[in-house]
Amino acid sequence: MTKTYLKIFFLSAVFLISCEKKNKDFDVKVTRQTSGGYGYQILKNKKILINQPYIPAIQGEKTFKNETDAHKTAELVMSKIHRYSLPKVSIHELDSMKIEY
Repeated sequence: MTKTYLKIFFLSAVFLISCEKKNKDFDVKVTRQTSGGYGYQILKNKKILINQPYIPAIQGEKTFKNETDAHKTAELVMSKIHRYSLPKVSIHELDSMKIEY
């Protein structure tokens, strides 16, 4: 019985370590734009994978009004990358996250 628990514990630890490593490959960096607003970058292994200085899906070059909105959108894009889907953002998704534009 004890050996079974040890096996489960060991396998759980290996699983958690492998998940942790995967998440450390990617980082989010909120950037301050010269126009006064915010954008974001998605980094993989400390290299820029996506540089998004403006709000995606919006006509024109509008920046995020605050760091929180930029970070929430970057986290959405990161979740799509982890699910292996296209990291596109729609106006509907921006509205559902209450992003001001």
